[in-house]
Amino acid sequence: MDQQPPSAPQPADAPQPPAPAPAAPAPVVPAPPVAPPPVAPAPSSAPPYWQGGAQVTGPAPGVEFAGYGARILAYIIDGILLGIIITVLSLVLGAVLVGSTRDNEVGALGATAITTWVGVTILVGILYFPYFWQQSGQTPGMRMFGIRVVRDRDGGPVGWGGAILRFIGYSINSIVFGLPIGWLWILFDSRRRGWHDLIGGTVVVKV
Repeated sequence: MDQQPPSAPQPADAPQPPAPAPAAPAPVVPAPPVAPPPVAPAPSSAPPYWQGGAQVTGPAPGVEFAGYGARILAYIIDGILLGIIITVLSLVLGAVLVGSTRDNEVGALGATAITTWVGVTILVGILYFPYFWQQSGQTPGMRMFGIRVVRDRDGGPVGWGGAILRFIGYSINSIVFGLPIGWLWILFDSRRRGWHDLIGGTVVVKV
């Protein structure tokens, strides 16, 4: 039986096979960017619509301020109507006064008629404008020209307080230097307000 020769011994410092290379790290996927929280818009310095902005022609969208001419004509018409009312009351109470006169002396009924006439005349003159302003925002004269008085801050109806203050402003309009400066102020105010509007917190618009 044939014997194979013994294999040669391997040297102790024989090179070892190379170690496997380390696996490459997994690629890092960046996180999606986080959107910043919404920032509230800074308050606009422009006045609101009701106060009259650059984008609108009146105190609110679709609303225009009343013109100076329409307001003056409406006031003249109301003055005429107020004069007619006072004249009619004077005629009625005057007839009562004449009927109660005895021997050129005024009787008790006549004295009552005079007192009533004075009181009613003052009351009608004071309440004519405020009544219509707080009732519908339109006096008969304003209704003829399609204009209305409303609250300046929000366009709402005028109450008794604002109506009375506005009427007081009528008396103040001509005090300074004896000139109608309060009335002429409408020509220069951005929302066409006279002094009576500033006092009563009102503005006049087209219907």
